[in-house]
Amino acid sequence: MNGSALVVGLGLNGLGVVRSLAAAGIRVHAFDDTMGPYTATRHGTKARAPLAGEGLVEALAAYRARLDHDPVLLLTREDSVATVAANRDRIAGYRIAMPDRDVVEAMVNKDRFMPIAARAGLSVPRTVTLRSADVLALLDTLTPPLIVKPSEHVAAYQARFKKAYVFDSAADAAPMIPDMLAAAGELVAQEYVPGDDGSVFFCLGYFGAESDMLAAYTGYKTASWPPRVGGTAGCAPAPEAHARLAAETQAFFAAARFQGMGSLEFKRHAITGAFIMIEPTACRTDYQSELATLNGVNLPAVQFADQMRLPLPDAQPKHRFGWRDPGAVASGAVVPKSGSGWRAVDALWRADDPGPWFSVGGNRIARKLGLAGQR
Repeated sequence: MNGSALVVGLGLNGLGVVRSLAAAGIRVHAFDDTMGPYTATRHGTKARAPLAGEGLVEALAAYRARLDHDPVLLLTREDSVATVAANRDRIAGYRIAMPDRDVVEAMVNKDRFMPIAARAGLSVPRTVTLRSADVLALLDTLTPPLIVKPSEHVAAYQARFKKAYVFDSAADAAPMIPDMLAAAGELVAQEYVPGDDGSVFFCLGYFGAESDMLAAYTGYKTASWPPRVGGTAGCAPAPEAHARLAAETQAFFAAARFQGMGSLEFKRHAITGAFIMIEPTACRTDYQSELATLNGVNLPAVQFADQMRLPLPDAQPKHRFGWRDPGAVASGAVVPKSGSGWRAVDALWRADDPGPWFSVGGNRIARKLGLAGQR
């Protein structure tokens, strides 16, 4: 196949992207800042490079200078998205599926995407934005329990705090808010939608230049880690919810005049059964995006074909496989191995690509031996 793809970031997310592209016969190269265990995949070539900031801009320019064609750029991290959006005029010679910078910035801010959701007619939790401890009274305008999280991903916050916190009352939240604000700069507090982790659904999609959904797949979380507020530990197909959630996802991204890789997370209200939009992911693959590829909808291959002006790959959705993060399981997450009509695939292990699994396992053993040697 003519052309190639560059994947920025080879964590578990990026590993799924590289495998998806390779499965479609697409030549792929990947940047990783640590050259960690996921670079042990047999697919594609790899190089050490910064994944954000000026270092990424320079690495992109240096890599492009070695090629005789414009590669398709696929991103897997929010900081990479922010860097590319802010430096589009300096990143030449790449095929990039991304809207204008103001749209990208609205998408990654948990306060600024709310007006887009309202224009699309989507239900969202009641939310207030906290920019200083002086506005804690705003918490009293919400009905508890409350979920509090940073408006955007901030490294200083992530180094000290969990992804989000659920509080039973405004009084319970108040003592933590000043320290959280100091690290994050801005927080959002929302009314917590009742329901367990299995109530969290998502629609993964890719959108063309006219904001048209070219492919999509819908799933739900079988477990989160940490429970209630963490990332995806396991997920499975949700075909019964696809028609509705795909329509709402299309409406949201059309209202934003968006193009590129995008997904929406929803939560089904435990009492009313209504689907409430929680947040979008924009211009990058989601952590669990490989679920779509495993079930016949190869979104990275769709992005490649769209950007290369090639016929889109035939998507034949099936609903036989779930996805299970072994790292979350090792940390304590209880993730089912099967469900109604599906069995979970280990996100790391592949019989035809065992290198990352062995590399992660070797690192884990080394750490344990190191701890044992210190006792």
